[in-house]
Order: sequence, then C-alpha cells, then structure tokens
Amino acid sequence: MKKLSLLTVLFMLARTCIFAQAFDPKKLESVQKESVFAPSPVKIDGKLNEWNNNFKAYNRNTRLLYILSNDEKNMYLVVKSTDFTTKAKIIAGGVDLIVNTEGKKKDKDAPSVTFPVIEHPERLGGNISERFENRNAGVDTELMNQLHQRTIIAAKQIRVLNIKPITDTLISIYNTDGIKTALNFDTDGGLTLEMSIPLKYFNLTPESTKEMAYHIVLNGFQPEWGGGPSGPGGNGGPNTLNMFDLMTPSDFWGKYSLAKK
Repeated sequence: MKKLSLLTVLFMLARTCIFAQAFDPKKLESVQKESVFAPSPVKIDGKLNEWNNNFKAYNRNTRLLYILSNDEKNMYLVVKSTDFTTKAKIIAGGVDLIVNTEGKKKDKDAPSVTFPVIEHPERLGGNISERFENRNAGVDTELMNQLHQRTIIAAKQIRVLNIKPITDTLISIYNTDGIKTALNFDTDGGLTLEMSIPLKYFNLTPESTKEMAYHIVLNGFQPEWGGGPSGPGGNGGPNTLNMFDLMTPSDFWGKYSLAKK
C-alpha cells in the first residue's frame, strides 16, 4: 500500500502540468554554453522572479530547463520542468549538482549537493490520494494546491557529500552552512527549484578562472519491490507517467567557468 500510495502521489503531481512557456524550449542549447553572472539580489524561494524565465538551456536527456550562474559569493542552479515524469523524478529522488573543479567528468570525491530529499514521500498524499483515486474525471484544483503545499513543506532536507567543512550527510534547509535551496510550483504547473552554494565549498574564489565540470543528475524513484514497473501511470502517452523513465536515473555533464562582474 505504501508503494502504491507513493506512485499515486507522483501521478497526481504529474497531472498538474500545463505547458504554457512563452518560448519554445527546444530552440535552446541542450547544455549551457555561457557563464552567467547572477542578478542581484537573488532570493532563494523557488519563484524565479529575478531570473525572468531567461533559461540558458533545455537539456533533452533530463527534460530540464536550467541556468547555472554565480556571483562573487555563490554558485546558483535554477531548474524548471513542466514534464510529467521529470517532475515526479525530482520529487521522488531529488536533483544532484556535482562539481569537479579539475574539469574532469568524474564524480568521485567531487562536492555534491542534492535537493529535495523528502522522507516518506508516500505520505504526501494522505487523504488527498484517497479522494483522487475515487475520482473518474479531471483533477480538482484545490486538491492539487493542497498537494503542492505539502510537497513544498516536506522538502526540508539537503544531502551534502564531499564538502569537508560539513560533516553531516543530511542537513536542514534552515542550515547555518550557507547552502540555500527551495522548491515551488508556478502558475503553468511547472516545478521550479533553486540552489545556492557558497563558492568556498568548491575551493573557488571570485578570481578563479579554471574551467570546471558539472554533473546534473535526476535520481528518480527507486522502488523496494522486485520486477518491472507497476502502479498508476504506465507508459501510455505524453500525459501519463513513464514508469521505466521514472525509475531510471537521467543525467548530463557540462563545463562552466566563473562569470566576472
């Protein structure tokens, strides 16, 4: 029942997507080519107001719109997805940002930040899941808004690896280490996510000129049961969850050098 409940929650969240972009994301580069100095000020709230929807790439492997940028103190990752399965993958397993400052496509020992880390995502739906499962028609907007809010509230942890000053693997979004994250849902049904990580955790200063390699990974849903995918959604078309995709991590690599003011 727990596994079915989780898949129901993911299916509900996926159903909220209404793709209303003002531009065609497929016209963007698949991997960001330029360095971007972040706008000022940046507020990490998942609302993306200061970014003006000015995404620098649409990665086709992960179906993510994204911007990687920096200022003199922090590196920022901003992502958005209106794709059904991609939103579910983010909620189920989070987004990894891994940075190899030697410019090598290697994750070993590289600083890594993952957000969101949601404990017991199968509990997000609660009685909402039961009400959803009893419906034969479309999804109720009020139910979706409730589920969005529960998801935002549940996204309270960040996984941190290979950042020496931080000894805990899991830290709160309210940490005192300077790592800031936020998840939200915008008016077109897109899931939006922001990360801000101090440059010092990558052993970088504002004057650094070396090219680094970054790895963005969607971990997806890792079920506890054996065998193939099952549960709601299936692989029936563009408006349903692709279960095989949901359970398979997706990723891409890029190169980045710090932008100068």
